[in-house]
Amino acid sequence: MATKATIFVPIIQVQFPSNPLKRFEIPRLRGYIARRFPKYSLIHNHLQDGKFRYGYPAIQFKIIQSVPTIIGIGEGLPIVKEVFEDVNELRVEAKRLRLWEKSVSMRNEEFGLTTDYIDYYFASPWMALKEENYATFKNLNSIEKQQFLKHLLRENLKTISKGFKYLIPEVEEIQVEGFFKSRAMNFKNVKMLCFTGNFTVNFVIPDFLGIGKQVARGYGTIQRVK
Repeated sequence: MATKATIFVPIIQVQFPSNPLKRFEIPRLRGYIARRFPKYSLIHNHLQDGKFRYGYPAIQFKIIQSVPTIIGIGEGLPIVKEVFEDVNELRVEAKRLRLWEKSVSMRNEEFGLTTDYIDYYFASPWMALKEENYATFKNLNSIEKQQFLKHLLRENLKTISKGFKYLIPEVEEIQVEGFFKSRAMNFKNVKMLCFTGNFTVNFVIPDFLGIGKQVARGYGTIQRVK
């Protein structure tokens, strides 16, 4: 791959293959792990003073092909490693699931602006809109909506880059193409407009990272098209 100035990001991935869950159960799984390890604000993203921890989540909970998965990035890596070593069961509301099988992989993944164009798809719905730009989006025509979403995806890449302390060499050179379909989702008993679809961008993104809002809860998980 021809690169401009990419970096390598340390990532840990923990999975529980013998205990399939549904995507709507991610908050319950995350809540259980947060209660087991309350000293780690990176799991629940709430600081000791009660304030919310902003920034790109270093620990992300996902369901990948029905398999409960925890991703740790950067400073989240040792915490997720501790979870892997210490947790022998999962409690998801009334379910008490003994872990007969668990797996862990650690890798350094390339990230950043490249001269190649790479195809991705959303493996889980992308929560792209904020409250302040929803009204703007709603009043656009279909072509304008697609352009607006491509702009937001580009902005999401800038947000992730800040989380990785990666300085994009030429921000204006990020080129996004794609087509997105809207999908209504129930989030905390509120209907949210999310999106699915494929996109192409001259940017290397590791598989299973989330982009957009609520990535710690599994939204916006991307995967490279094979």
